[in-house]
Amino acid sequence: MKKRMAVLFRSNSGAKPNPVKGCYTALAMFLPLLVLTMLGQRAFGVLVMTGALLTSFGDIDTSYRIQAWSLGMTALGRLIGGPWWVEIVEIFLVVFISGLLSVYGRVAATMGLLLTIPFVSSLANRSGPATALPAAGGFLLGGAILMLFAFLFAWLQSHRSMPRNEVRPNRSQPPLTTRASQLTLTSPLLRFSSLRAVGAAVAAGSGWILGGPPFYWAALTVIICTQQDQKASLMMALQNVVATYLGALLADVLIAGMQNVLALELIVVAITVLAFTIKDLNYLLYLFFFTILILLLISIGMSGQSLAVWRVVTILIGAWIVLVITFLSQLPFFKIS
Repeated sequence: MKKRMAVLFRSNSGAKPNPVKGCYTALAMFLPLLVLTMLGQRAFGVLVMTGALLTSFGDIDTSYRIQAWSLGMTALGRLIGGPWWVEIVEIFLVVFISGLLSVYGRVAATMGLLLTIPFVSSLANRSGPATALPAAGGFLLGGAILMLFAFLFAWLQSHRSMPRNEVRPNRSQPPLTTRASQLTLTSPLLRFSSLRAVGAAVAAGSGWILGGPPFYWAALTVIICTQQDQKASLMMALQNVVATYLGALLADVLIAGMQNVLALELIVVAITVLAFTIKDLNYLLYLFFFTILILLLISIGMSGQSLAVWRVVTILIGAWIVLVITFLSQLPFFKIS
């Protein structure tokens, strides 16, 4: 039992806390919101803050190319959102295509995952075609501000800790014939990607069936946790359930007990710094603080209303779908050699 708990809370080997990332992410999210609120543009400020938050999913190892693509996918999801059935089809296609990117290696698969997350999240911010373009503009501005802060802080650190002449290792690419053989109708990779995409679409559809606003939480759980490695999928699903339950519990206590809005907003800023400081270090702790952050932000925007129960329910739905996919993927039809 102790070994299982140790694995559950295990930190990533070689990773360290990154307070710089925590600070510039908080600045990129809340400084524009503060300025725009003072100018009487709070609604647009919220969009800018959301764009910075969604773009932060692509903020890994100061990879500005991935951040830029993440920014573009965030705005694209906001622009092409439509009726619920259209968005389910869009989620299926994006998740399916991102799953096929693993044929180009681990880096491409990771990039596909990081681009899918903000795309699916941005679909949830629907307010009609008339405001789609301004909302996409706010998302783009927020993502650009985050990238600007990330570049600025990285530049300040480069003179002290990073070598100027850095040689990038050459990554071998699989032969074209090998890649083509994995994209046939009978290939296990294509079948597994289809199964994962169906699971994400079903998870998204569960939100409309249950009538809950945060439908994308279940879909994101499926997208993030479903992997070809059975043990890795089950561990990530368990981490999501544990971190979400504990984070939702603490967030609900804060929402119910904290009557001072200013104090709650200061807590949100502090939690943002904490969450992105340990983002690369420990997934469970990051998700714990991120759950608190999301629920507090929603509560502030909805005048004290708590969606903690909905958060737990949707994550449980997503985790259950991950378990089903994991079981089905072990069948000979989906087995990956």
